[in-house]
Amino acid sequence: MCVNYVRNRIILYLCTQNTLNMSVSFTLEKRTNKFGECPIRISWSFMGERHQSTLGISIKKEDWDMKSRLVKADAHNHSGKTADEINDLIKRISTNVMDIELACIDNGYILDKDMMKRAISDAMSNDIDCPDDIVERCMKGITSVPEPTPQYYCCEGRYYQYICDAVHIYPYLGSFKILQELFGSRRRIAVPLDRFGKINDGISSSIPFEIVDKEEVFGL
Repeated sequence: MCVNYVRNRIILYLCTQNTLNMSVSFTLEKRTNKFGECPIRISWSFMGERHQSTLGISIKKEDWDMKSRLVKADAHNHSGKTADEINDLIKRISTNVMDIELACIDNGYILDKDMMKRAISDAMSNDIDCPDDIVERCMKGITSVPEPTPQYYCCEGRYYQYICDAVHIYPYLGSFKILQELFGSRRRIAVPLDRFGKINDGISSSIPFEIVDKEEVFGL
């Protein structure tokens, strides 16, 4: 049994015990269908991008475990899908997402929404049985994306990635760097150039954005 498989099983177990947060979550929609079941919804947020969709599977509210975010044992829906089948799909998607995120962090890649959508579709495909095959197919798309400029900044304990330079529509108002928050709200902000680095021998009227390395940002 490979190390990655064991690691994935441990992480998934911790997730179902609510001891570890993941960027992908599964919830029930409030609406119900004609069978009195609620569609299962997936939400995946990573590095400023977010993908949301339904799994095409529904279950009764009383058969859903809110703590573990899995279907309760021995339950099944109107189409005959059992708890084991639905939960296996949820865990397969979670494993796929986790492996892709780790690969992106290790290599400095950024996923876009189309890649996130395809990653979910591959994980749901009945034609792919091995999680390693899913990851390999997704990584072909990821590695074709040019590596972004590896510039990271920190201000007041928050980390940001450099996106691009920009100028105000009125030139006299100056130039900016566009940054994206890496954790938390993942918002994009425009920061004036005079907010970067130490200014006037370390004396500045505002807290500066200081450049940091990837190791500090991601704890590598």
